[in-house]
Amino acid sequence: MSKKPVLSFLNRKFTQLFIVLAVLVAAQIVWTTYKDVPVNYFSFSPTNAQIKDRKDPTDNRGEPVEGLSARQLKAFEEGKVLFKKKFTVKEGLGPLFNGESCFECHGQPGYAVGGEGRDNSSTSIVNFARRLPSSPKSKKPFAEVAETIGKRDVDFFLEKGGPSQQKRSITTEDPDLLPFHIQVDADMIPANADIISPRHSPPIFGDGLIDNIADADIIANSIKQNIEHPEMAGRPISAVDRYTEAPRVGRFGWKNQNVNLFNFTTGAMNIELGLTTYLNSTENSSKSFGIFPKEVYQVIPPGPNDKGDILVKLNYFQALLAPPKRGEITEEVKRGEKLFAQTNCAVCHQPSMNTTPVGYVIDPDSPLPKLNYMKVDALSNKKFYPYSDFLVHQMGKDLADGFPQEGAKGGEWRTTPLWGLRFKKFLLHDGRTQVVHDAIMYHGGQAEKSKQAYAALPKADQDALLAFLNSL
Repeated sequence: MSKKPVLSFLNRKFTQLFIVLAVLVAAQIVWTTYKDVPVNYFSFSPTNAQIKDRKDPTDNRGEPVEGLSARQLKAFEEGKVLFKKKFTVKEGLGPLFNGESCFECHGQPGYAVGGEGRDNSSTSIVNFARRLPSSPKSKKPFAEVAETIGKRDVDFFLEKGGPSQQKRSITTEDPDLLPFHIQVDADMIPANADIISPRHSPPIFGDGLIDNIADADIIANSIKQNIEHPEMAGRPISAVDRYTEAPRVGRFGWKNQNVNLFNFTTGAMNIELGLTTYLNSTENSSKSFGIFPKEVYQVIPPGPNDKGDILVKLNYFQALLAPPKRGEITEEVKRGEKLFAQTNCAVCHQPSMNTTPVGYVIDPDSPLPKLNYMKVDALSNKKFYPYSDFLVHQMGKDLADGFPQEGAKGGEWRTTPLWGLRFKKFLLHDGRTQVVHDAIMYHGGQAEKSKQAYAALPKADQDALLAFLNSL
């Protein structure tokens, strides 16, 4: 073979190799440069075609916060898949549970992944307890003392599956899973439980912003209220982060019982799905913690069911769900907003809050027991409008359930964020009404004067205030 064909062959191969290397280098440069650049969500995620068919163009429920990069959106989508996933017994579902997926209780309407429960039965939970006979509050009619009942006054039935009821079991769903004489009993509320509190599953949109409010800002709300409106002043609830074992100001849950989204998620995975993690490593039983016939352990996987991969991805998805957008702001809505302030509703339902200068989310690729945190610009130094002070207030006898949680007593409730109110189907902690006017009229306690001020408004002014609320 002559030298020319050999040189020609080598030249071609060298040229091809050079082109391949050049393409790889260019791709790496592009990826390094643009991997964290915010992208348009709809161009990235064609699976959300339903969103285009919504009648209300401002309806963004189930979408991510704006300003995420392609890499962040990919992790968001992975978390959404897990949020909608129906778990099986082989994957750790049960033995007792309330739902097979997170979406089952947080998915109303169907496209709004992260929305409220679809009803007040199958997608709600029930807390139960009894007043201890040794408590002075057990000697009086329940309605008279419900507002002031504290944790020291109650027995949470921990030996009978309390304090939250699990309505389903692996054998109620699949009777052939175990021999006929081996059944897993779902929780039954004990006959002597005199504190029974149903809780509607609320939407979780915008929770990542709430997670990144500084503790000091929530405490400052209480100080300001004590100075300007002492009769309405709420108080912060301090609880312990189950992961760091450090105290923090609560902000999630109907009574601020959860200090952050991560603690909420670990509890929901264990109580509602029955999945065990490093932080909740025991299966729930209607008799006592993790006590089942030996045959049950032959069909359920060894714990923890999740080493952390599911938990951190679910947390990441929830943290990046966008807050609901405002509806149309008409002149009547603007007038209603002024009336909302004049009746002092805005004292507790504080319009705006701010996130910390640097917003953090748990890295979805950092499995337990070690967690890594990552900065997310979309959650950093953001002003947002939840219409809540994230404090608990005494709300009167009509709303008191008598069920204490963390530092909140039986009549205290977190100021419910009002953003997204126009989309809500069920109102108040137990979903007892679907009418905003009625929900206002149930207010009492520290909100009594504001309720009376609203009730005294002329009909046209009431309608304007309601128009404002229905724009949120």
